Amino acid sequence: MNLMTLIMRWLHIGGAIILIGSPFFIRLFLLPALAGEEPGRRDAIIERINKPWRMFLGIVILLQIISGVYWLLVVINMRSEPPAYQILLTVKLLAALALFFLLSILAGRATMFAPFRQAAKKWYSGCVLCGLIIVMCAGAMRLMPLKHPVKKAHGVIIFRTAPGNNP
Repeated sequence: MNLMTLIMRWLHIGGAIILIGSPFFIRLFLLPALAGEEPGRRDAIIERINKPWRMFLGIVILLQIISGVYWLLVVINMRSEPPAYQILLTVKLLAALALFFLLSILAGRATMFAPFRQAAKKWYSGCVLCGLIIVMCAGAMRLMPLKHPVKKAHGVIIFRTAPGNNP
């Protein structure tokens, strides 16, 4: 296995864990815990959380895009993938872009997106939905029985087959 491909895979999966797990935590635990606080105190707590989260979120989204583009351009040969795989990948990418956008504006400070932050419960629910779509598409794509090599990645052929059919 190619070390660069392995590192990109780790970055992609690690970033997905953070970007999908954080809205679950915020929506299911943080927002309900802060619901009893007075609005001024609640907003101050959220801003203290968002200040370091904004920078971290930007880095994770950037690494997710870089590793995803690497995987798409270097490893996956889209011309040889079946149409169902291509459809699932498209849905996964659209859900990921929606997730990136929502998380960015919910953590951001732009006054233009203040209505989103005021309805944070609703929009974090949207983030959770995007995360579920991403995981379901990725799981279905991983289980697709593809019996041809995907592509040579730096001299290494990566085989994608159905589980149990590994060479």
